[in-house]
Amino acid sequence: MFKKFYFLFFLIFAYKFSNGQIVNCGNKKNATDFLSEIKCNKDFENLQSAPLKSTYANVQSVKVVYDLSVDKIYYLQSAKYPFHFSFCNEYLKTYEDHAEFNAIEYSNSKQRMYAICNLNFYTNSNTYTIEFFQDDEIVLENVVKLYKKIKATTIFKNVKILNNNWHTNQWIGNKNLAFEDINRLYKNQQFQSMRTGTAYGKLVFIENEKELENLGMSGIAVLRNLPNTLPLCAASITEAYQTPLCHINILAQNRNKPNCVIQNAFKNKNLLAYINKFIELRITNDTFFIKEITQEKFSAEREKQRNRIRKIKILFCDEKIKTLLPIEKVNIKYVNTVGGKAANMGELQKIKTSKNKKIPTPEKSFAIPFYFYKEYLRNNKIDSLISDLIGADDDMFISKGLEKIRIAIENGEISTKLLQDIKEFIGSDSLENFRFRSSTNAEDVEGFNGAGLYDSKTGTFNTASKKTVEKAIKQVWSSLWKERAYYERAYFGIDITNLAMGILVNKAFGDEEANGVAVTKNLYRNNYPSFTINVQKGEVSVVQPNDSIIAEQIIINYASTSFNTEKHISAEYICHSSLQPNEAIMTKEEVKVLSTYLMAIKKHYWKKYGIRRNIPFNNFAMDIEFKLEKTTRKIVIKQARLY
Repeated sequence: MFKKFYFLFFLIFAYKFSNGQIVNCGNKKNATDFLSEIKCNKDFENLQSAPLKSTYANVQSVKVVYDLSVDKIYYLQSAKYPFHFSFCNEYLKTYEDHAEFNAIEYSNSKQRMYAICNLNFYTNSNTYTIEFFQDDEIVLENVVKLYKKIKATTIFKNVKILNNNWHTNQWIGNKNLAFEDINRLYKNQQFQSMRTGTAYGKLVFIENEKELENLGMSGIAVLRNLPNTLPLCAASITEAYQTPLCHINILAQNRNKPNCVIQNAFKNKNLLAYINKFIELRITNDTFFIKEITQEKFSAEREKQRNRIRKIKILFCDEKIKTLLPIEKVNIKYVNTVGGKAANMGELQKIKTSKNKKIPTPEKSFAIPFYFYKEYLRNNKIDSLISDLIGADDDMFISKGLEKIRIAIENGEISTKLLQDIKEFIGSDSLENFRFRSSTNAEDVEGFNGAGLYDSKTGTFNTASKKTVEKAIKQVWSSLWKERAYYERAYFGIDITNLAMGILVNKAFGDEEANGVAVTKNLYRNNYPSFTINVQKGEVSVVQPNDSIIAEQIIINYASTSFNTEKHISAEYICHSSLQPNEAIMTKEEVKVLSTYLMAIKKHYWKKYGIRRNIPFNNFAMDIEFKLEKTTRKIVIKQARLY
């Protein structure tokens, strides 16, 4: 039997409904369409259902419709009526068309009949909140009426409005309203489901990163901190908070592995009971389940997984182009010539917004094609060392072989002509710092993201600096043969015969006001017109943060209830940055500008990939890195790749 933990507090039961109201408080037999009052906690429990989105764990939600003209409130049987429109259509009979309902009932129109919200209970915080749809343009006068009505008709006298969007933020200061802080709710979560799924393996507690060396692919890692790298493993659990776009969760996404946060996991008796035992771990949106299994069961499940990914992926390496390439001459078709990162940067250069404006990208970008890497291997007789690894299956032999390759690459003799050509490309900025960024045919490509596997380095022709261009190039090439990268490729069945490293070069970024990562879909609600954005103040990494630092998390709706256009943007904040907890890092206008860039990128790549793969537009996702420049606050798109 599975052990089920304290994160799920209520089960939702299916009832037969009849018109009317519950007469006796908490009487399940008379559960019906709505209540006009919530007289006890059991009333709320009988009405609640899971929210439509999973931005927080362990939330129960009751939908509320308040008739402004007759001062009547309806607390809906929310499992029966998953949308407010459902109740107004089926029970009140006031609307037949969903689009018309949305256009009127989420606007500031005089035709508006209702004030609409969710009454949510956060079990970990023991907190009730009133929450409005982020696109709702309800006027303040009606907000006050609704708030007073809810306080008068429920037992929840400390209920507050959750201040999580641009509209609610405008109401702060009104003496008739009280507000709940999103940061408090976020930090009080005892469980975060980062990636649902089932894993089979041995439960291993990891105190520090050095212990990760012995984890193995069958390990289910319980981690005290957020590691800089995580070897291939069956699943991951951290004590430290995660964001959807931090490194460990991106790895879980790429590897299709379950991942979650459990506060005080190292003291959790239910986990401690299974240390070093083979288990089945199942992670859902609100909780996790665990049970011990036999080693035979584990071996059988592992073999099933291996069979699912055993198909060998053949890479292609085109060495025909033997010159440096201005990024303007590169596009996605050059992936086998310059690698995924450079090819995508070339593609970004060609994308324009709906206002026919180019998307800002890094300055003085160009690509070093695969030819130069392959030529370097041949001239320094390193290609034979790589050939020795093909077909190898002894870990010690592989480890020593990889080390030999890295040492040979970092100590070989590089072409003086290549260095001279790079200097000419850089021109008058040759004394400035430039970033030399990994761009392989096993990175940022369809079917293999490769996030974080390879290194990017800074180099300059300034003789006063130890960070030379030559050293930067060699270190980037060498990173192709790091052990972690080798085994990650092996896990996904990538053949190394034609493996090659190109380099994307661009002028190094100056100081950053903020940096962030965006995914062009809603990670908390399926097939919904939204972007998910994580942004952090300054140059503190979103992807690899310190354990105590939390990035700001935003959901951006790009189509409102009444406008299907990128011009109409709304924001829902899940939490603010721990470095700037009292206000958003980016202004409303900056978020809107960023959103136009994200929309243009999403549309462009969906036409190239999404349509062919039959992915609905709302669910098609690009992983995009951006920065906000310090002095100008200009947004620059640093990178885009398939998510």
